[in-house]
Amino acid sequence: MKISFFTLGCKLNQAETAELKKDLIKLGHFVVPYDSEEDICIVRGCGVTCSASQKTRNIIRHIKRQGAQVIAVGCVENADLKEIDLVAKDNNEVINHLSFLRKQESKVESKDSRFRSNDESEERTRKFIKIQTGCNFNCAYCLIPSFRGRAQSIAPQFIIKKIKEAVDEGYKEVVLTGVNICQYRFNNNTDLNDLLEIILKKTKIQRIRLGSLDPRLISDKLIKLYTNELTNPLLNPPPREENNTPPLRGVRGVLAKNQIRLLPHWHLSLQSGSNTVLKRMNRNYTAKKYLDIIKKLRSVYSLFSFTTDIIVGFPGETETEFKETCEFVKQAEFAKVHIFPFSARPGTLAATMKEQVQDKIKTARAKKLTKIADDVAKKYADQFKGLTRPVLIEQKTTKDWWEGYTPEYLRARIKSDENLENRIVNFKF
Repeated sequence: MKISFFTLGCKLNQAETAELKKDLIKLGHFVVPYDSEEDICIVRGCGVTCSASQKTRNIIRHIKRQGAQVIAVGCVENADLKEIDLVAKDNNEVINHLSFLRKQESKVESKDSRFRSNDESEERTRKFIKIQTGCNFNCAYCLIPSFRGRAQSIAPQFIIKKIKEAVDEGYKEVVLTGVNICQYRFNNNTDLNDLLEIILKKTKIQRIRLGSLDPRLISDKLIKLYTNELTNPLLNPPPREENNTPPLRGVRGVLAKNQIRLLPHWHLSLQSGSNTVLKRMNRNYTAKKYLDIIKKLRSVYSLFSFTTDIIVGFPGETETEFKETCEFVKQAEFAKVHIFPFSARPGTLAATMKEQVQDKIKTARAKKLTKIADDVAKKYADQFKGLTRPVLIEQKTTKDWWEGYTPEYLRARIKSDENLENRIVNFKF
């Protein structure tokens, strides 16, 4: 049997797909690119918005029209679609089902079959590591807890094993991902801060990036861990190829000469800059609390990067509340903002709220906020002019041009006739 994958949605979905691919190859299954006359396609769905659910349905129907079986996993809102042959709750259920089907086959593919994939979720320089799933919160607009359940954390020793494997495979950066990684807690005594300390101590991974973070759960202990990393050049010896990197100039605080392993970039989910909207969303934090987190980290390193998500047109959002969000974006100086017009999800509290905002108003607000966010992102990026940053090269874009990211998750394009893929190189902006 030829098996392909199609993955939609978040980094957690991508991490779970990558892990499943790896396991299936070890078991001798033949993995092929999507839409290449596969026998089975494993679709990892996304239900975070109406459009994501619609795309999931469209992909499933397309695959079925091509004659392949469909195994659906992940956040699948329409699990009763007739085109789905199996809805699996997790990777283990997928593996068990494929093992059963394989036993029914008279001809088994060779274990030497070569793995090939053009799946967009595959990363060659940055490895997604799943550390938890599920969420214990109940945000008014969100369906994800109904798909993923309550928070469940993965044992630190298993995470360490995966990171060490990634290092052996040549990865220089890992991204710790989950539904709400701030709810990481193993055996009630190891939290996210503790996990990061264990990773720093027990692995040699050069760069550690975090997935989406929840402002409700950012502790002073976590902030202190990052500020210590940013101000103590002796904390982590620099990788060999970065030894000659010159120190930064023109930024507040003492930067550890580019050898920082805890990367100075957080994707800190905002959703709204208005306290009254946040209250209706059941987010349980204020705009001030969010801004205080930014100030604490930027007081040590002024270029600490923050990216975020914002929903416009949440039920009842007034023009005044929308303006509060616009002003907050300017204050926060985000490096990037992902903007989503509110999408009513059946089964959520927000879908039943009165004063639903008209689509044309949501569209206009999204357009206006996008312009503000783009201007703010440019202002943030302009601070790097004249600075030298280490860039992890991810891919070649065109002839002699390579693309990668700084620790702050700022994209850089470098011209070179050398093969720079998966190398950390110094780049002056």
